[in-house]
Amino acid sequence: MRKALIGAAAVAVLALVVWASLRDAGGRGSPVELAAAERRTISSTVKATGEITPERKVAISAKVIGEIIKLPVKEGDVVRQGQLLVEIERDLYEAARDQAKAALEQTQVSLERLQVQLADAQRTLRRTSSLEENGLSSQQDLDAAQLAADSAEVEVRAQRHAVEQYRSALRRAEDDLARTSIRSPMDGIVIQLDAERGETVVPGNTNLPGSVIMTIADMSRLLAEVEVSEVDVVQVALGQPTEVLIDALGDDKPQRGHVVEIATSGRKDAALGTIRFQVKVAIDDPDPQLRPAMTAKVNIVTATHDDALAVPIQAVVKRTLDDTGKEVRGTKAKGLEEREVVYTLVDGKAKATPVETGIADEVWVEILDGLSDGDKVVAGPYRNLKELHDGDAIHEQEPDEHAADSTTEQDG
Repeated sequence: MRKALIGAAAVAVLALVVWASLRDAGGRGSPVELAAAERRTISSTVKATGEITPERKVAISAKVIGEIIKLPVKEGDVVRQGQLLVEIERDLYEAARDQAKAALEQTQVSLERLQVQLADAQRTLRRTSSLEENGLSSQQDLDAAQLAADSAEVEVRAQRHAVEQYRSALRRAEDDLARTSIRSPMDGIVIQLDAERGETVVPGNTNLPGSVIMTIADMSRLLAEVEVSEVDVVQVALGQPTEVLIDALGDDKPQRGHVVEIATSGRKDAALGTIRFQVKVAIDDPDPQLRPAMTAKVNIVTATHDDALAVPIQAVVKRTLDDTGKEVRGTKAKGLEEREVVYTLVDGKAKATPVETGIADEVWVEILDGLSDGDKVVAGPYRNLKELHDGDAIHEQEPDEHAADSTTEQDG
């Protein structure tokens, strides 16, 4: 019996201790972490993903049909402007040139013969005209002589046109023959080879199989081509500095660059239902290991503010305030717009303070109005801050060592 009484008393004491602890905690409210508003440099960025591409690249295509008989370069070779890249079988085009040349010479001989005939017809016309003036020839003879001279002149003009046509045909044949030898239009590197010796190439656009033989690029000038959402593209401007991270090189080798081109029209992403704009970033000093089509993650610095008053970004939340600045909820909040606020600790309670924010990075947000240097605001934990409202009981709780270490790493 005595043991039972002692056990009951112990349970009662334990229950009293637990009740007192809960009552004390309830009176102090939710534990929160406070952070002081401080001066720091903030840079806002727009993030996008794309790929590395040369600023200048040329698709080498055939302009005549034929079999490749020489292909003196391979993928990865460095080439110079004017260097022979491809030679296509010439026999057919040499024969066409010779035929056009012979045809031109024949028409020129015919022209010379017609010119002689024209000169003879003109002499006959002058002689007949003189005889007719002296009454030694009839008008009919004069008319016949005039007709012969006019006809000869017409034939000469027609033959001259024929000579020009055959001369053009010869030029075309010579051009086709010259196009059997394809030379590099620029200094660069063969980044893609799409044909082999012995294959037949055909003229056409780049979408036609067999028309593109190889691609040459100037690897000294590389771009990162990315797509930016319509919401972010309005913040992007030419010349803005960028940091380009290449997956293949790792995050420890960021490439510096700047924005050089912004598309004026967007492309609709059918999968996401959003509009995206292409942005080109020039890499200032490209790493020699960079290759076309490598994945690139680009951070575009859209603004940088030095000595900005800042608080942790999670400290700013949106709440509905009335005309007096008091937080309202439920039916009272209908028709009112949410405003950005931070919570401060005043007499053990949370006080909503409206603020005006500026630019932000991943960790900090600039405060333009509403706070002063050193003012402490509620910065976490997020689960408590999310449900926090004006007038709620709170008390400061120091962040644990793990959270402090995480914050230090994030700041670094």
